[in-house]
Amino acid sequence: MKNNLLATTVVIIYQSHLHAQDIQSDLTLKQITAEQDWIARSPQYPRWLLDGSAIRYSQRRQGSMARDFSDQYLIRIAELDSEPIKITPQNPGPYFINNGDWNGAGTQCLISNSGDLFLFNAEDGSKTQLTQTTATESSVFYLADESGYAFSRSGQWVVRLFDSHFERQAADIKFQDEPVDDDERKLDDLEQQQRDLFEIIRLQDDRRDLRTADAKNWRDTNPTAVSGPYYLGKDKRSMGSWLSPSGKHMIVLTAPAKRANDTRDSMPNYVTADGYVDSKSVRPKVGLSTETPIQVVMLDLENEEILEISLDGLPTIKDDPLAWLKETDREGTEDTVEEDDSEDGTVSGSDSADQKPDESNDQRKNRPVSSLGVRWDDSGTTAAVMLLSHDNKDRWIVLLDTTQERLEPVVAHHLCDEAWIGWGFNSFGFIPNTNTLWYLSEETGYGHLYTRAADGTNSQVTNGAYEIRSIRFTRDGKQAYVRTNRKHPGIQEIERIDMRTAQMSPLTMMEGTVESFRLSPDEQKILFLYSNINLPPELYLMDSKLGSDPVRLTNTITQEFLDCEFQTPEIVPIPSSHTEHPIYTRLYLPDQGVFTGPRPIVLFSHGAGYLQHANYQWSNYSHEHMYHNLLTDRGFIVIAPDFRASSGYGRDWRTAIYRKMGYPELEDFQDTINYVIENHKGDPENVGIYGGSYGGFMTLMAMFLEPDTYKAGAALRSVTDWMHYNHGYTSNILNTPDIDPEPFKASSPIYHAEGLEGYLLMLHGMQDDNVVAQDIIRLSQRLIELEKENWELALHPIEPHGYREPSSWLDQMRRIDRLFITTLLKEKTTEN
Repeated sequence: MKNNLLATTVVIIYQSHLHAQDIQSDLTLKQITAEQDWIARSPQYPRWLLDGSAIRYSQRRQGSMARDFSDQYLIRIAELDSEPIKITPQNPGPYFINNGDWNGAGTQCLISNSGDLFLFNAEDGSKTQLTQTTATESSVFYLADESGYAFSRSGQWVVRLFDSHFERQAADIKFQDEPVDDDERKLDDLEQQQRDLFEIIRLQDDRRDLRTADAKNWRDTNPTAVSGPYYLGKDKRSMGSWLSPSGKHMIVLTAPAKRANDTRDSMPNYVTADGYVDSKSVRPKVGLSTETPIQVVMLDLENEEILEISLDGLPTIKDDPLAWLKETDREGTEDTVEEDDSEDGTVSGSDSADQKPDESNDQRKNRPVSSLGVRWDDSGTTAAVMLLSHDNKDRWIVLLDTTQERLEPVVAHHLCDEAWIGWGFNSFGFIPNTNTLWYLSEETGYGHLYTRAADGTNSQVTNGAYEIRSIRFTRDGKQAYVRTNRKHPGIQEIERIDMRTAQMSPLTMMEGTVESFRLSPDEQKILFLYSNINLPPELYLMDSKLGSDPVRLTNTITQEFLDCEFQTPEIVPIPSSHTEHPIYTRLYLPDQGVFTGPRPIVLFSHGAGYLQHANYQWSNYSHEHMYHNLLTDRGFIVIAPDFRASSGYGRDWRTAIYRKMGYPELEDFQDTINYVIENHKGDPENVGIYGGSYGGFMTLMAMFLEPDTYKAGAALRSVTDWMHYNHGYTSNILNTPDIDPEPFKASSPIYHAEGLEGYLLMLHGMQDDNVVAQDIIRLSQRLIELEKENWELALHPIEPHGYREPSSWLDQMRRIDRLFITTLLKEKTTEN
């Protein structure tokens, strides 16, 4: 289908000196890269109001001047045919959104709004303000017996009763060492001499000890005193605290008080308001970033006890999964990247029944861990803590049952992955009104929902070659609403799970993607954001029962954009020559009549690595999507594969790149290129590639390692050397260079630059604090020293990792367009 932005067809014979302007595409490129207001100002962050009478959402203001600002709108459920109401200083509300804690009957809700607390009564719609202070009050919830509520005030937990309005601080926590009596303190020589010589010094000591003991005795017997003090040590700091709904216990996560002073990259800014060069400190490099280890402490607020939670019993906590690397004598050995021929590696999950601490490990130190969150059950008797090892190989969910006479952590679930624990499936909690734990796990190869009952039985609720996301339980805990790609890897739908039978029922069937959803306060309706390949997100509403038809609430897509009949690419499962799973690919084909003969091919590599692009969703790559339409109008075939590493296809697809980034992806690229050569007259002599971030990295790997395949490439904001990228992302996939240097060398384009033969364009924003511009500048110096030709570098002085200004976007796309036109087209089409 033709893009109506283009009108006149002009055939141009290939000349090596042709530029983009020679085929008169500038006007079209300028439209593509203009402020995206001409496409849509899509609704964002939709939320229900507390009473369910209306929906509140944000919408970006129009124009480049105001694009960093958003306006708030209301859609009243009783007036769906009316225009949304803009919230202004003249009608400020307050319009409270449904993000508080409901009582068991669902008749009242506690909420925090603008730092103060309110009580909403669903029966009469009234709102009672409970606090009005300059302090920030948040995280409010009902006590388990609903006699009162608890909330955080400027970092301190406070409990308040409904009947008496009595308010108390939950605990007095001090990050100090506990005071020591002088008779227990070791005196230095001078202090001891003073006491040996002078009676008055000894008398003063005795008087002070008496005062201290007297004050302590009165405090300990004073029923009105705040619980505590709890001395957690001057060498510790808080990483968060969680008060139980019973009000009787509190979990505190602590970390070393001394913060790391890691060496960081520096990013200069040359375009400044005062005319002087400014420099900003950005993130450390991989292996040089100190991760913060945490410890878990339980405070018994009734008995005023500090209970240190030992992690010694966690399975494999003392085992080093990378010990084999550390012990390997690498001299004379083959490249470890080539030694590992396994596709999948291993992942395992187990429940507490399998967890037996290895007593022989007692002399070894625990591996440091971080916390992924703390959850209490509704009764406030059991807490769940999710922990992740710093080497990214193990995840534990630990249960702490405060009703037990001896508080011992119970491992409810242990997930171990030889590659790395994925960050997309770490949600967990307790099913409402139960003490049943729920959690997500990839242990069977896909992210699925599991439960652990009070009797210790772990059960898998969902199963199959699909993923579960965005779990929302009904208040009675009997049903769960989820997003799943069960129908197709590239389609996200809302489904309902009966938690008693595990039966799944699809609710939305719209052949696109539900990007997010919210249940109404009465759980009778579902609000969701929906998009498809050629339509940006809009708000929809439907009943929560089966068979309901969605109603569209917003119309933010412009008529100008709707008049542009962009091609809808096919999502094609291209057979893989390396795995049993297909490579899902966006395929853009030119019209048959553009020209005869082999068609030039452009491969677009998405960024992030772990991202899905071959799906039925309006893409974040909207500029590129429109540009691919322009390319097909000229006769190009465009392919955009979800190579191994992409999300949406399970754990094995995600981790296939472990210790060998760049290589499985190139294999997948070749399969997709072969497919269009064999099935759509693709020209193997004229193949180009481009992409940003991870896609830029892949462009460089393609141009350097497979020069016979790729004639031209445009690498945007590219990682060129993984030793210079951040720790959190890189250490997951390649470990760290001090432990595992070979994969860093094998997977870093800078080490393969001598392979460049084709035409290479590199573009980078100088305010990129993600992939610092130093990366591309170092590669440029390497290319200079290798005396390489046919490459160029363009730096955009004011742009961050994701370009923002239309002028920079236009310059970038012009250069990419010029590259492909001048190197890949023998006979080509443009339309003005």
